[in-house]
This record gives sequence, structure tokens and C-alpha cells, in this order.
Amino acid sequence: MNFSDASSTRALRLFQCFAKEARPLSLSEISKQMDTPLSTCHALIGVLRQGGYLYTHHESKKFYPTKRLLQVAQGIAANDPLASIFEPYLRKLSEATRETVILGTLQQDSVVYLDVIEGPQVIRYTAGPGDIKPLHSSAIGKLILGEMDPGERAKVIKRLALEKVTENTVIDRAALDAAVSASHDAGYYTTRGENVSDVMAIAMPIIVQEEPLGVAVAGPLERVSACFDAIVQELSALKSDLSKVFD
Repeated sequence: MNFSDASSTRALRLFQCFAKEARPLSLSEISKQMDTPLSTCHALIGVLRQGGYLYTHHESKKFYPTKRLLQVAQGIAANDPLASIFEPYLRKLSEATRETVILGTLQQDSVVYLDVIEGPQVIRYTAGPGDIKPLHSSAIGKLILGEMDPGERAKVIKRLALEKVTENTVIDRAALDAAVSASHDAGYYTTRGENVSDVMAIAMPIIVQEEPLGVAVAGPLERVSACFDAIVQELSALKSDLSKVFD
């Protein structure tokens, strides 16, 4: 079932509405934003108010989240066993490359971003933790495929729906298999406008408890291409440092 259709995700989708609109919302606005009946939204709001997650503006009768959700989220994030270890290394890499740095891993037949440190430049690749990306068109996705046993990789590529995300996306299964195999031998994985038309990314694997995670540097295609060797060198240094941590 799709995330946006499941009844179990309504509370999360409600908070996403507030994040998107960045203002108090009325019951009718919430119902419209969530494409959910007024009665269902009213019941959901009532439960969240009782739990201290929402409050009401008395004059406008509109609703807005309290900081309780933030407190819960901060507690969760502070105790993430992977992110807490990786974060200082990711920040150091972002400072060195001045580009966006991403930590991702396999989730079913996709990649999920676990952490994102956006680069300091005005024009940069923008993403967020929890973003889901295809295996065949993202740098970390290709990394996940490339680090698989060749037999397992062939099975996964066979079942993937290789959608044409951009005009540069590789959708030929044999070509994709050959490309990720060559990248495995090279020690790094790249995408050049395959997931976002004007973005290039370079990724390297970090093995944690025998499972590959990917660290990628992503930014405007021309800028990353011009700094390719330097970025690969910085990724190699990070991989070396983290290999000592997880050894």
C-alpha cells in the first residue's frame, strides 16, 4: 500500500502538511491538504490535541503543532546508532568538497537516505533524510547493486522497473549490470544526470556489519565533474577513516 493512502500514516501526513504550509491550518484546510474526510481529520486532531501534539488558536480556531513532536524527534535522532557515528565524518566531507553529502542504504528495492548534509553553496543539490531513490539511477543505488554478489545483482536488476527518470537514465538491464560491475572494480560509483538531469554524484561503499552503506557527494554536474579527482580523494580518505571505526 502507498504511504499516502494508508490510514496508519495519517498522523505523519498531517505533520507533513504543517511543514509544507508553515502556518496554522483550519480543519477544512487540513481535510483538503490530506484529501481526507472532515470527520476523519476531526477525530485525528482530537487525539493529537489530547496527546499534547497540537494546540488551537482560540480566535482563528486553527491548529498548529506544539514542540512535543520536535522533542520526540530529537531524542530519536540523538540515539541513531549509525547517524551519530557518521555525522562528524559527513560534515567534514561536506566542508572539504563544499557539496551536499548523503548517507544511504538499501530499503527493499530502493535507497533510503539516512542523513543529508547540504553543501554551503547557493546552487547545490537538495535532499533530506527519508528520501527514497531508485537503485538504477542514483549513485548510492548503483553502489548497492555493485556491492551485491553478481548472481544476486542479476536477480534484482531483472525484477526492477527501470523507469526513465531523465533522458540520461540507463534502462537497459545488461548495460546497467555492466556499468555497476565496472564501478565496483573502480571502487566508486557515479551518476551523471541520471536521477536529476543537471546533477552529478560520486559514491563509495562503507561496510558496516557486512552490509554496504553508501556515502555520496552530489552537486551541479559541471562543478562536480571539474572537481572529480579531488572528491574521489576525499571520499577515499573518509572510507579509510571509517573502516577503522567499524573494523
